[in-house]
This record gives sequence, C-alpha cells and structure tokens, in this order.
Amino acid sequence: MEALADADALQSLSGHRHQSQWQIMALEQPKPLLQDEQHQDGRYFDDEVQLPQPQVAEEVLSDYRATGLTLRAHPMSLLRDRYPFNRCKRHTDLPALGNKRFVRIAGLVTCRQRPGSASGVLFLTLEDETGNSNVVVWKRTQQQFRQALMSGQLLLIKGVVEQKDGVIHVIAGAMYDYTHELDTLQVSSRDFH
Repeated sequence: MEALADADALQSLSGHRHQSQWQIMALEQPKPLLQDEQHQDGRYFDDEVQLPQPQVAEEVLSDYRATGLTLRAHPMSLLRDRYPFNRCKRHTDLPALGNKRFVRIAGLVTCRQRPGSASGVLFLTLEDETGNSNVVVWKRTQQQFRQALMSGQLLLIKGVVEQKDGVIHVIAGAMYDYTHELDTLQVSSRDFH
C-alpha cells in the first residue's frame, strides 16, 4: 500500500499523493485503550484531515523517486527559466539554427552508447521537455570531460549543430554536469502546527 501511495497510484481514491500516504498511515487496528476516542464506525476523530496538494516540482521528484519516470512536467521545463538553462536551445529549436552553428543544449541523459564500429566515438541522447537530441562526442572531448560524461544525469552541452539529410546532431565541444540542479527542485518543507 505504501509503495502504491508513493507512486501516486491511489490518486483516484484519495485525490493526491500526500492524502493517500496519510490515509495509509492511519490504517491500523483500534487499540483497546483508545476505544472511547473512536467514532461508532471505528475511525479516529482526526481521521478527516485534508492535506494540501503537492506542488508540481514535488510531484515530479516523487514520481522519479518512486517509479523512475513521470507523466507530469519534464524536469527541464521546471529548470528552463533558470541560468544557465535559460541560455540553452530546446530540441525543437535546433532545425531553425542551420548547419555549423554554435549551440548550448541541456537535458537528461537517457542513453550513452559507444558502438564497436564507431571508432571510439560516443553517442549521447539528451532529453528535454520537447524531445530527444543526438550528441556526438569525439574521443578527445570524452577524455577532457570524462567525469561529467560518465556520471552526469543532467548535462549542458556546448557544441556545433550538424544537419545533413534531415538528421540533426550536436557535435560536443564541452559538457558540464548540472545533476545537482535536480536537487534544487526540492520544495521547502511544510511545517504543520
């Protein structure tokens, strides 16, 4: 029951994640010592507590924590108005840039692959709120930015757009790990008195 509430699978029954979690925590057998404090139907007096609905950022983080994905807002849409992400182009902006143009993009790393036939070239897929961008990382760039490349979940890439036959790639020149920015989506605690 707790796992279902954490994944917000009980929304249709209780309204939202916090309310589900509250109601599940309240499910316990009546204690003989407190029998006089119960309603006739077996519920405690404070059983009708209504908690405020979580904010979008809190819902997104809880979804990722519980299930590894979300059907709500994309994390990049929540970060887009912050520096340095406000200087980055979105996936849908790339076709309008043209070939051989400098670009900054940012997104969640969804795929890293180094095919044997690619002579050591690494391919990244970055996901933002509008789609998936293909990034080509040459060997020298891999060596220079190894830490960010191997461990980053949220990367900012500076590179050059390459368009050919309707296929768009970004050739990475530099990459920076901004995974810590995902933690800033945490909302401040709600203290109930």
